[in-house]
Amino acid sequence: MKPLSEVKPHIRAAHMYNYRGAPEEQRRRGYSYAFHLFTEGHGHMIVNEQVYPVASGSLIFVRPGEGHYFVPAPEDTMDACNIYCDLWCVPQPKQPTFAYQWDDYDPRWLTEQMPCPELDALPTSMSLRPYPHLIELIKQTLAAFNRSGKYTAQAVSACFYSWILQWHEAGSLTQTADYRITRILEQMEAYPEQRFSVDYWCSECGLEKSQFYRLFKQETGMSPKEYALQARMKKAAVLLMESRQSITEIALMLGYDSIHYFSNQFSSVYGISPSSYRMGKGYQKLDRWS
Repeated sequence: MKPLSEVKPHIRAAHMYNYRGAPEEQRRRGYSYAFHLFTEGHGHMIVNEQVYPVASGSLIFVRPGEGHYFVPAPEDTMDACNIYCDLWCVPQPKQPTFAYQWDDYDPRWLTEQMPCPELDALPTSMSLRPYPHLIELIKQTLAAFNRSGKYTAQAVSACFYSWILQWHEAGSLTQTADYRITRILEQMEAYPEQRFSVDYWCSECGLEKSQFYRLFKQETGMSPKEYALQARMKKAAVLLMESRQSITEIALMLGYDSIHYFSNQFSSVYGISPSSYRMGKGYQKLDRWS
């Protein structure tokens, strides 16, 4: 028996991908370990014939040889950070990562698997919303993998090693997501320009203020005000990059009376002014790969 601390991650691939329901997304098996952290969209994944709902913050862990499908909701797509890796060995050069047709699946290509009760106990599906540091560490792993350097492989391996140990700790303490808070989060993300009061949210989910604050913090790791700001600034960042609207127009669209206040809040979240962000200074393509 091996403890999880003895894994030696070798990252085969790490990238963002937009799942649209294409044929190659709907019936395949992998030869490596796969971790899918969904950042946008809704739908579900089927892993070994079990259905797992997918929303922003959902993590799906697919073990070697498990059949799986990606199924976006109607009229929707799903963005995910994907990491494909070996945990106990370094694969042979040009070793395949998938069999896209199950008839082509060849068990000889499976990565080495060791008896590890801690790894076996990790869930197939888990929300990382209460653990923003784990979401950030996944993104850092992707960023490190896509840089070139003398020690890139070692840096990526170390980053993911830290993530999987911390995920194990979080997974051993996790609780089932509260559907009342999940519904509020979906509304915050869908309508970030709205300025709903805490009283409104409490009436929507039928909770007292103290209960609402406690459950919200438990689910997201932040306060309702902080989460709403993050959602609002995320939409602002998309509009800055994708639209020709002026910064003043974007601020008004998101419910700001003062462009100065909008700029200050944007800078507090992204560490850069809206105008600099639009010009590409400090802009990371990590969240836009497909």
